[in-house]
Amino acid sequence: MRNEFFVQAEERIERYNLLKHPFYTAWTAGELTREDLREYAAEYWHHVSAFPSYLSALHSRLDDCVTRRMVATNLADEEGVGAPDGRAHSDLWMDFARGMGANEVEVKTRAPRPETQRLISSFRSIASEGSTAAALAAFYAYESRVPAIAHEKAAGLKDHYGADAATMRYFTLHQTADVLHADVWRTLIAGELAKSPESAPEALTAAEQTAAALWFALDGVERNRQARRSLTTANA
Repeated sequence: MRNEFFVQAEERIERYNLLKHPFYTAWTAGELTREDLREYAAEYWHHVSAFPSYLSALHSRLDDCVTRRMVATNLADEEGVGAPDGRAHSDLWMDFARGMGANEVEVKTRAPRPETQRLISSFRSIASEGSTAAALAAFYAYESRVPAIAHEKAAGLKDHYGADAATMRYFTLHQTADVLHADVWRTLIAGELAKSPESAPEALTAAEQTAAALWFALDGVERNRQARRSLTTANA
């Protein structure tokens, strides 16, 4: 059952492979402007900064001690506990935003677009209200994809956009950090399915819905980019 679950989960998540999204293909091809990257960084910071709160919501309602400790470890990592400089991952993302020319105050005070708000709401909802299996699957759908995406982003920033090491640090870190996180989610899902195999369908749905929400959040970023391009062309 467990191996079958992950085969099916991968098939569903692959339907929303973010590396095939137009915004990310433009990133890797060097077709984005610094304004495009600045807008993306400012928009997506709101999800990155909220991520520890999703983990905290799940952690607070878990009964199983082992599962709770493993989620707590991931949460501590996100918040920079044990890191040499003690900086949270959201701080590293802000370094990326600043490297693209963003103002920290403006990033933190901007209102996220509807697609980003839906992404944040979906994570908060499943972390606080979904079944344990569904919540674990949602986190797996996200973090299992981050290492490959982070690798492509870092390469693009270096090769096409002249980013320095501080600007790229979030992405260089997540090429390895989320390999470990994804392994945690996989282990926890397998344990949960062993106890409650009937929860597999709901967990598969959660994984797919999370992948879709991440894709739709990028749709909002790409739509904004295309609108700016159209305006620039019209004013040329």
